[in-house]
Amino acid sequence: MKPKAHILIVEDKAILYKRLSMALKQENYSVDGFTPSVSKALERIQAKMPDVALLDIDLEGEKSGIDLGKILAFDYKIPFIYVTDYDDNETFFESLQTEHENFLVKTKPRLDTKQVIRAIQTALHRKKKKEASSFKDGLLCFADYIGQTKDFNSTQVSQIPIPFEEIVLITTNSTEKNEQKSQERGKPCYHKLKTNYTRVENWKQNSFYLPISLAEIIGKLPHNFIRINESEIVNLSHHVLEGRINGSRLKIGDYICHISKTYKPEVEKRLELLYQKFK
Repeated sequence: MKPKAHILIVEDKAILYKRLSMALKQENYSVDGFTPSVSKALERIQAKMPDVALLDIDLEGEKSGIDLGKILAFDYKIPFIYVTDYDDNETFFESLQTEHENFLVKTKPRLDTKQVIRAIQTALHRKKKKEASSFKDGLLCFADYIGQTKDFNSTQVSQIPIPFEEIVLITTNSTEKNEQKSQERGKPCYHKLKTNYTRVENWKQNSFYLPISLAEIIGKLPHNFIRINESEIVNLSHHVLEGRINGSRLKIGDYICHISKTYKPEVEKRLELLYQKFK
């Protein structure tokens, strides 16, 4: 059975490490080896990243568990729980600066392993929720339709990372102009992409492709992206948004994009969230 998570125990007392390790393994967690110091902990992390770390504060060497907590919080983003003998206010308030998940005091004569396991489960639950709600750095897009990229040779790049800040719009329109519709409507109109495909355009007007609909992708984008009509999602960041035109259109880069009535209320809310408006 696959372990629930991998735990790093940073503890200088071998007997307590053994007790905690056995309790965690019985609950189907994998546990790293005996780790009595900050330097050894960093070696362990380089070899295998833990899902959660348990930190004693008084460790071997010059550095403490609080020193390690700062590294885990700000350099590695690994959730951690202090499990310590220290019960004084000074240590507790110092530990708060490291953004720990929990601060458990070792009970004598035995550590309450059930309390530790519940703290780990809570930390893992928070981590999962945070990862689910957080956004990545960008989109990994295809250079063309997937069927087309299969014909690329061994030196051609088929998928390209596009940072969110470089994306101007995401659309179901192709780059091929529909001359007949353009004449009928008096504005540029374009042929549609294949069903359930979107085109991602960056500020250099390069196009990339994703096999996903606008409805599916909107929930995976940062809050500065908003759908404005049936065909387009646009980036409202200040370096992309040139401005509004009569309330019903947006100038996004070199594009004039129409805001449909269906999406206008949400567009207004998003603009109010991003920018200070005065009537």
